Amino acid sequence: MEFKVNRNEFLKSLRWIQGVVERKTTMPILTNVLIEGEAKRLTLTATDLEIGIRVECPAEVSSPGMIVVSARSLYEIIKELVIDRVRLKGEEGKRLEIHAGRSEFKVVAMKADDFPSVMEGGTNSFTPLEGSLLLEMVEKTAYAISSDETRYALNGVYIEKLKEENGLRMVATDGHRLSYVDRKIGREFLLKKGVIIPKKGIQELKKLISEGEGDFELALDEKNMMARRGTTTVLARLIEGQYPEYQQVIPTTTGRYLSVHRETFIGALKRASVMATDRVNGIHLKVSPGNLEVSSNNPDLGEAREELDVDYKGETFQVGFNPRYLLDILNVIEDEKVVLELKDEVSPCIIRSEYDKSFLALVMPMRV
Repeated sequence: MEFKVNRNEFLKSLRWIQGVVERKTTMPILTNVLIEGEAKRLTLTATDLEIGIRVECPAEVSSPGMIVVSARSLYEIIKELVIDRVRLKGEEGKRLEIHAGRSEFKVVAMKADDFPSVMEGGTNSFTPLEGSLLLEMVEKTAYAISSDETRYALNGVYIEKLKEENGLRMVATDGHRLSYVDRKIGREFLLKKGVIIPKKGIQELKKLISEGEGDFELALDEKNMMARRGTTTVLARLIEGQYPEYQQVIPTTTGRYLSVHRETFIGALKRASVMATDRVNGIHLKVSPGNLEVSSNNPDLGEAREELDVDYKGETFQVGFNPRYLLDILNVIEDEKVVLELKDEVSPCIIRSEYDKSFLALVMPMRV
C-alpha cells in the first residue's frame, strides 16, 4: 500500500487510539494499529479485545491495501516530524516506510490477517443523543465504579431505560458508595434490558464526547456498545453478569435532613483530611441545630476541627465518613447547596442536589 497524508490529521487519528493500545500484553499484536487504505481515506483500528477504536483519516491513497505496525512507534515518529505532508509506503508483513522531507523511517510490519477482528454492533440501532447530556450522566456516576476485580459486575456503569417516556438512568456503585442519575433524552432509545459498560469503555466514551467532532450517536445491544461521533467509533464489549438490586440499599425513610453550602463543605473536608492517613482516614461529622462540626483525629499527627453553619433542626448526633467518598460526590454536584439525609450512625447517608431531583448519591458511614 502507498498513501500521502497530512501530518496533523494523521497524528490526530493516531492519538485517538493510544488509550486502547496495550502496553504490556502477552499478545504482541495488540500493541499495533491496523491501517487500511482505500480511495481517499485511511481507517485506523486498535483493540485490546475488550475495547476497540476505529478512526477515519483523509488521505491520497495511490495503492490500496492494509498493514499492521507498532501504534506507539508510529505515533512517536509522526509527532516529531515538522513537515506538513507525509508519504508512507508499506508491504504487509514486512515493513512500512515513512518519508517526510529529508527524513526516512522503516518500521517493522506484521500481517494484517493476524490482527484480531473488532466486534460489531447493530449499526441500524444507532440513536442520536445530546453528547453533553450523556457526558453529564457519566461524570455524575463514573467516580463510584468499583476497582475490585472480584466484583466484576460492579466494574462499570449500569445503564437502563426508565419506565417514564424517553428516559435513561445510569448507576454505579463499589459497595461503599452509590450514584445514579436520570435524564430524559427526548427520543426513543433501543435497549431491551439494562447493560453494564466497563470502566475503560466509559473512559473512551467520555473522551469521545469531550474531544470528538460532529453529531454523537450511541448503539447498545446485549453484548456490545458502539458510540460514534464524526469519523471516530468506539466499541466496547459489555460486562456479562447481573447487576445487583441497587434500589434495595437506598433507604426509603431517613428522618434527619441538613442543608449545607457545598463549596464551604468541600473546603472543610479537605482541611480535615490533612490529618487523615491510610491507617486513620476517617472524619467525624457532629450535627447539632444550625451547626456542623467537621473534625479528624490522628494519634500520629494531631487533630483538626472546623464548624459550619447549616440548616438543621433536630437532635445532636455524630457520624463518621471517608472524606474522599464525600468529596467525590460533592465535586459532581453543581448547586450552591447540598442536602444530606441521615437516619442513624450506621445507615447509609443520602446526598442530593438542592434542585436536581433526578440525581441521588449514597455513601456508607464508617467507624472512626
